[in-house]
Amino acid sequence: MTYHLSIFMENRPGKLERITKILAEHAINIRAVSLASAGEFGVAKFLVDKGETAYKALQEQNITVSKRRILIILLPDKPGAMHELLKVLAENEINLEDCYGFVIDRGKQAALVIEAEKYPQAEGALREKGYKLLSDEELSNL
Repeated sequence: MTYHLSIFMENRPGKLERITKILAEHAINIRAVSLASAGEFGVAKFLVDKGETAYKALQEQNITVSKRRILIILLPDKPGAMHELLKVLAENEINLEDCYGFVIDRGKQAALVIEAEKYPQAEGALREKGYKLLSDEELSNL
């Protein structure tokens, strides 16, 4: 099972650095990160190579962290690729709760990370259409 970590924190200098320090001390590689701020607080989302290790390390340091089940879908790095993928989800009435992406090989391959309301249905619909979903091990090897 693949997860990303959501961390609720104050929007102040040094707070994000504290998180990355803990991850670095545990030899955890950050594959993607997003940060959303709402005034005095924010949520940082981390996609890491050792999710369970990262989760435990952050909890041990009293960091407010949750792990959320995600799908990491490979798609071509070209215009319209994300639209085609989202069309599959829409046709199956699957709502996204979170979504972000990154390029793996410019002009060739990208990855879209999604948190879906109906996880099993999303996984099945995407596999049925031939999409490759990354496992934890494959994420670690990127």
